[in-house]
Amino acid sequence: MNIVMSQKVIIPKEFTDYLKEQLENDGFEVAPVADETAASILEHKDAEAIILNATPFANETMDQMPNLKIVARFGVGYDNVDLQHAKERGIYVTNTPGGNEVSVAEATVSDILILSKHLYNVSKHMREGDNQFSFDNPSRDLRGKTVGIVGYGNIGHQVAKMLSGFDVKTLIWNRSPRTSEYGEFVSWDELFQKSDYVSLHLPAVKGTIGSVNKDTFKMMKNSACLINFARGAVVNQDDLVDALKNGEIAGAGLDVFEKEPLPMDSELRKLDNVFLTPHSAGFSVESFAKISDMSATDVKHVLNGEKPEHTVNGL
Repeated sequence: MNIVMSQKVIIPKEFTDYLKEQLENDGFEVAPVADETAASILEHKDAEAIILNATPFANETMDQMPNLKIVARFGVGYDNVDLQHAKERGIYVTNTPGGNEVSVAEATVSDILILSKHLYNVSKHMREGDNQFSFDNPSRDLRGKTVGIVGYGNIGHQVAKMLSGFDVKTLIWNRSPRTSEYGEFVSWDELFQKSDYVSLHLPAVKGTIGSVNKDTFKMMKNSACLINFARGAVVNQDDLVDALKNGEIAGAGLDVFEKEPLPMDSELRKLDNVFLTPHSAGFSVESFAKISDMSATDVKHVLNGEKPEHTVNGL
């Protein structure tokens, strides 16, 4: 009797509740891994598919998986996978565009409000018994301010749409021509020079990596804040620290960093004009459900011999 073995799909353990039932119902064996290190992944080197978070997936690891057909990446980014190498191996790489756009956009607007109202520091000082801090450090209203959105994909569009209710002026810069009912497209320099809040939503690719740096900060108002929900590599982190320390800009809201998780000895942790979150802007029940469904569906297509809907490496 011939025994047909189920095709195996590696998933992040923390997404078991979102993925396991759907994948098993589609006839696949599910292999949750506690982390995305090479050692954990290669315990299942016979897998046909892997669903990944943002952890880098090295070519050396990929090459030790002879049956691999698809790398399904949670989120819109895919800079943790070598697309060309996967293509040469005949392995699809997919992402989940729009899967967490609302979650990230809401977190972006939240950071803008936290910075404008000094909410983190007001709460921190109150817990320590200091009720005077908010009087000595009055907040600023968002109404009437200028917000610059750098990168106008799904997330940038949602941010502009949400901000339209705050009576702000919205400036937009994008790498390719777009239109929007929610803001005015301007040059890179004009956006950074005129904005009170600059919100980054760019992929980390050639031409954007390190594009926000000491020259950019010198263009910004001393009262302006930078918000980065894109990728850490888009910003020169040393230049950012210097700008924050020297008062070239007033503050920052950061969800992404050059090195993740952010090292405990990072200078950013020591600055009280920075609001930090651990690359968690897209973490909502709703976004988890949506990106899990999109990834599982693409895996199903590929393992059934079909083309996935969201391929990003040209296969």
